[in-house]
Amino acid sequence: MSGLPARRFQFLCLQTVAMLCCGTVPATADESVDKTSAAESPLQAVKPILIHGPTQLPAALKFAEQDAAKASKLTDAQAKAVNQITAELKQADSEISKLQAEIQNAKQQIKTETDALKQLQQQLKAISEKKSDDKKTEVQANESAEAAKLKAETLSQELKQLQKQLKMLEQSLPEKQKQQADLKKQSGAAEKILTDQQKKESQFQEFAELFRKQTPAADPTRFREVAAFSHSRPLYSCKIDANGNYLLAGAQGSAFNRWDLVSAENTELLGHQSWVRRFDVGRSDPLLITGAYEGKIAWWDLESDQPKPQHLVAAHKGYVRGVAISPDGTLVATGGNDCLVKLWSVRTAKLVRTLEGHEHQVYNVKFHPSGRWLISGDLRGNLKQWDVKTGALVRDFDGSAIYKYDKTFHGHIGGVRGMDISRDGKYFAISGIGEVSNAFAGIGVPTVILFDWATGKRLAIMSPDDNFKGTCWGVRFHPENDFITAVGGNSSGMIWFWKLGEEKPFASEKIKSVPYDLDFHPDGLRMCVACFDKTARLYHLGPETPTELAARTKDKAKKKK
Repeated sequence: MSGLPARRFQFLCLQTVAMLCCGTVPATADESVDKTSAAESPLQAVKPILIHGPTQLPAALKFAEQDAAKASKLTDAQAKAVNQITAELKQADSEISKLQAEIQNAKQQIKTETDALKQLQQQLKAISEKKSDDKKTEVQANESAEAAKLKAETLSQELKQLQKQLKMLEQSLPEKQKQQADLKKQSGAAEKILTDQQKKESQFQEFAELFRKQTPAADPTRFREVAAFSHSRPLYSCKIDANGNYLLAGAQGSAFNRWDLVSAENTELLGHQSWVRRFDVGRSDPLLITGAYEGKIAWWDLESDQPKPQHLVAAHKGYVRGVAISPDGTLVATGGNDCLVKLWSVRTAKLVRTLEGHEHQVYNVKFHPSGRWLISGDLRGNLKQWDVKTGALVRDFDGSAIYKYDKTFHGHIGGVRGMDISRDGKYFAISGIGEVSNAFAGIGVPTVILFDWATGKRLAIMSPDDNFKGTCWGVRFHPENDFITAVGGNSSGMIWFWKLGEEKPFASEKIKSVPYDLDFHPDGLRMCVACFDKTARLYHLGPETPTELAARTKDKAKKKK
């Protein structure tokens, strides 16, 4: 020790103290990791980890231009539809006018010939009443009578034909008028759709123009609803695909939903026989894998016009509660009520490996961005990290803050309801309900637990800054780690935004119904939520367009009055 310089000796002492205080640091995701437990790990931080300010999102322009181009095509197609209906309506108007003219002419002809027939009948009557002793005159009268009779018969036949023709014309008129009325309704509806579509296109064009002038950043203080997609049943899960084309959602029912984000057209994916609670989408291909309460998982081509299950596999005994596709798209992980985690080949739909270790229902699974590791979480908040290649259990994490056994009601409540890992792989978060005071009524505190991936330490236990009660059903990192977003509620719905490491949110929003899931659009500006009131909602966190600013100014002026 005497040979060491004084400054180096002091440095080594400080380093030793730091290691004793922090404990052994497990290896990072790119190195082998010993089995360790984070159950006793203290909170490491209660302040923002990243203070880099809002991150600019250059990809937002690409998606805005993509949406604007799609909207423009839809507008053109709708304009053609309107023109087609307008042409058909014009043709129907012309046909009705012609028909009405023909009816009027037929009536006039009938009147004219009826009058002529009456005159002939009067002539015949006069001839028959007139008596003459002159044989020549009598012969002439008889000839006149015969000619009048013949003409009367001819007129009578013509009248019958005209009356038959009139009847046919009058019978066809209501049908044509009904067709005309239907076309008028279609025209009105098509015009309204065109007007709405033009407004949408204008909105998308405004966003593109706005982002060309300045690269946007996500700001939760700009939070506002920009679209809503209605369903017939409560929604429980949602995602936006990697290409930003679709909002996907599972509901109380066997039909899975695919809404086009620009046209709002909904396509139902039919194949399951029960609720689809969890699903995942491929990052580089149009792959969708869904998991249902019937215990089955299904493979779908997301971009097919009418998707059908490519594979339908019995995966778990009981509910499938977790589904995750690996970053390279070769594996899919599932978790279920049978307390098992399973790995499946995406290409063959065959079971690759079963991971055993959970003693309670598995609620969530998630791959680390490196693809080497998998995290699973269960009913009691137990978290396990698995080696994907070997299936070995690497370490456990403690999420028990979101679980409780209520002795009064003899019920379990909580579990890993939501789970996410940051895109850089440095952090992961789980969500649920903590500090439960009444399991029967679901009274507790919506809670998010933030972990450091490398050390396994809890960085923060995050909750609302008011006395709000309920469950935090879903959690997501913003793509650029600018903040963490979570959704939840009980009798009412909330969305919260935390800076990484802070215990209390820096922003929160009350929404129209309890949200059970959320996801970010790949542009980093939009987010969707799946709500109990049968609605999937799309929110925007980017700068407002001139139209939005004008509308907000108008609303403020109305409120002042």
